[in-house]
Amino acid sequence: MTIRVLHRRSRIAAALVPFLLLAGCGSDPSPAPPVPETTPVVASSTPPPPVTTSPSTSAVTTTSKPPAVKKTSPLTGGEVIDGPVLAVKIDNTSAGRPQFGLSSADIVYVEQVEAGLTRLVAVFQSDLPTEVGPVRSVRSTDVELLQAYGSPGLVFSGGAGGPMALLAASPIVNLSEDSLPQYFWRSDAASAPYNLHVDLTKIAEADTDVTPTTPIGFTFAAKDKRLATAKKVTDITVAMVTEVQFTYTGSKYQVVHDGEPYEDAGGNPVVADNVLLQNVVNEPDGTVDSVGSPSYETHTVGEGTFTLFRDGRAIDGTWKRTDVDGPTTYLDDKGKAVDLKPGKSWVLLAPQNSTVTVS
Repeated sequence: MTIRVLHRRSRIAAALVPFLLLAGCGSDPSPAPPVPETTPVVASSTPPPPVTTSPSTSAVTTTSKPPAVKKTSPLTGGEVIDGPVLAVKIDNTSAGRPQFGLSSADIVYVEQVEAGLTRLVAVFQSDLPTEVGPVRSVRSTDVELLQAYGSPGLVFSGGAGGPMALLAASPIVNLSEDSLPQYFWRSDAASAPYNLHVDLTKIAEADTDVTPTTPIGFTFAAKDKRLATAKKVTDITVAMVTEVQFTYTGSKYQVVHDGEPYEDAGGNPVVADNVLLQNVVNEPDGTVDSVGSPSYETHTVGEGTFTLFRDGRAIDGTWKRTDVDGPTTYLDDKGKAVDLKPGKSWVLLAPQNSTVTVS
């Protein structure tokens, strides 16, 4: 499968036209008519009474307030949610599918880890499922990525020394199985390590330092005039060794696995209103797995190119994120912000060794 918005003014003027009285044409000229006496006009020494303006006709100065700008969620462009932002590390292998609760995520990031595998960072705020999983370990990529949200909570299970040290030094709140074990359990849906699940409603009620999100750089608009001339794209395949596929259904992008539309464990289609392909650079972070495969850190601070797929079209541009605690800007070739469609988004953090096919 391949992927790739007179006054009209009239004026009436009165003109005085002099008429010349012409004498008749004779040989003897007629005597000139007598000049009438005129009385000179003398200006009055009494000034005219002042002109007063009644209150009903006096000018009134008014100040109008600019229309209020409706606030929207920085994650979805929809209704503002005051609750916490919870990011969950979720397995993305065949052994971990079907995932639980994935269809409820506002944003899903796909990141490359070790041995050509990918993991998901699913960000929840609008809808907090009672069961999400399988929950997996933290990576260094997560720490750099999630600081754009301020102080979100990261739900995960364990991790290597390097990523754990980075997490401890960041404002991200550790909501791991070790921190809140009472909200995690082992499911009988699969065998370990692919069966650790969590109840996000309980996590949200816990006494933590998680805060509502700060703006992460997304801008939203229901319509975008650039779409009229943008390239049509129906199918998208991004290979970070492991392939991620989407098909446009006419309204949304359907995640595809093994050639079939994908549903999570609850039987809900896993779909997105936006697919954002963000070209990034990654490098080994010094951690290796049990067989010696290096783990990679994907850099989301920096700059690069991107393609936004929305409404069956593709818009290209450049992204930039200057500070680890700052937002990412997404601009077109004229320096204008590229707007996402309000709704759910998948962000593919595609490193330099990725291949992308669209059709």
